[in-house]
Amino acid sequence: MMAQEDLQTMIDNMSATDQKRDAGLVEPDTVTAVKDLAYGPHGVENLTDIYFPKGTTTALPTIVSIHGGGFIYGDKELYRFYTMYLASQGFTVVNFNYRLAPKTHYPAPLEDTNNLMNWLAANAATYHVDMNNLFIVGDSAGGQVAEQYAVMLTNPTYAAKFDFAMAPVKPKAVALNCGVYFTGQNGPANENFPYYIGDTVTPAVAAQFPVEPFITSDFHHAFVMTASDDFLKPLAKPLADLIAAQGVGVDYHLYANPDGSKLMHVFHLDQRSPIAKICNDETLAFFRQFVE
Repeated sequence: MMAQEDLQTMIDNMSATDQKRDAGLVEPDTVTAVKDLAYGPHGVENLTDIYFPKGTTTALPTIVSIHGGGFIYGDKELYRFYTMYLASQGFTVVNFNYRLAPKTHYPAPLEDTNNLMNWLAANAATYHVDMNNLFIVGDSAGGQVAEQYAVMLTNPTYAAKFDFAMAPVKPKAVALNCGVYFTGQNGPANENFPYYIGDTVTPAVAAQFPVEPFITSDFHHAFVMTASDDFLKPLAKPLADLIAAQGVGVDYHLYANPDGSKLMHVFHLDQRSPIAKICNDETLAFFRQFVE
């Protein structure tokens, strides 16, 4: 397992990059933000913010955003500018914290996502959430959680491998951005993320990885994107092809800067980037196809 000092260095480096990206940004005055709602029993790790355009009086198509951070880092505060932009475009957006490793191991993020969905179903009317027009977006580690949760929702055989019941939700589509897929394909499930899975892989956990063989024709319509210099780029097209091979609609994008400069991992979070705006607007256009 990664040494604690190395883990902290990784967290510090990610934090410095995110702080630099968002320096000087302010929350838009066109969006109402309802903050720090408790959706589960785990304190600050189970808080969510909900955003919608100011003046909203009815339910809007709703996006649940699962943040990235290698399963060890990240929270809703780091995603507020990105998710508020999505909300400004006519959506209700749910931006939530989940439990992180190594304090809490797998499958905590999946359990928390599921608890959030149950909470949303119970409180939808209060926060302009439309459970009939529900979408999921996730990036990096959050992309893996989004992919795995979508498989759980669409494949009962796979869902039965877990010891909690799935929330009664049926998302219309999912956006998987710069995600880490095919976890466990080349060996025990904990080789890729020992700090996430833990020191010991039980037979039950081993049977849950890799996730991709459990993708079926019932999987959600998927927007799959990566970037020219994303270190996870090699995983995106194979995932898109695998989903498409099941007969599921897939919109695959490989984004690049027009001037040839490097476009890095999770570039879409940068609210000053023109190519990020293009990507985010295309994600929303993809979702709008399925709104009823």
